Amino acid sequence: MSRQIVVPPVVNRLFCHPLDFGNHAWAQTAGRFRRPASTAIFALLVTTCAWPDDSSFSTTFGAAILCLDDLEPGYFYNAMRQRPYKIEQGAYWFKTSEQLFGAPLTEIFISDGSSRHAFVGAVSSLSPAELAAVVSAGAPAGGSFKRVSRTDRYAPFVSPTGSEIVYQGNKGKIFCRRDRVVLPVN
Repeated sequence: MSRQIVVPPVVNRLFCHPLDFGNHAWAQTAGRFRRPASTAIFALLVTTCAWPDDSSFSTTFGAAILCLDDLEPGYFYNAMRQRPYKIEQGAYWFKTSEQLFGAPLTEIFISDGSSRHAFVGAVSSLSPAELAAVVSAGAPAGGSFKRVSRTDRYAPFVSPTGSEIVYQGNKGKIFCRRDRVVLPVN
C-alpha cells in the first residue's frame, strides 16, 4: 500500500490562501515571518496527521477493532486512501498487507452504512485460535480473547470490550460492531 500525505482542509486554508494583514506597519513585518512559520507548522501537522504508517496502524486501527476507541467507519474509509476492491455484506472491502499487533492481515472491511451496525474489522491468514493468541499477546489491555464455548469447535472468541474473532472459512476474522440505532429519550 502506498503511503500518501493527507492534508486536512484546515491546513489547506491556512497555507494555500494569503492571509489578509491589512495596510498596517506591523502587517508587513508579520508577512515576512508568515512563510517560515507556516512551513514549520505545516511540517508539524504533516508528521502528526500522516496515517496509516507501519507503527501507528495497529495503534489506530487496532484500537477500533478491539472496541477500545470510537468507531467511525468514515474515518477509516478515508484513511485507507484506496478504492475498495468490492462492496458486499454491508461493507467496503480493501486488500492489505498490514499487520495488526503482529498478526498478518489480508483484508480490511468497513461498514458502508447500509446496516443497523457500524463496524470495522480485518481478515487474517491465521486461524481464529492463532489470531486470538497473537492479538492477545501484542494488544494493549482489553485485547485478550477467550473462546465462548470450549465444546464447540467453531465457537467465536470474544474480548472483554466486545471485539470478536470468528471463522471466515479457515481464516480468522476480527471485528468490532456497534449498534447505530438511537434509542428514544423519554
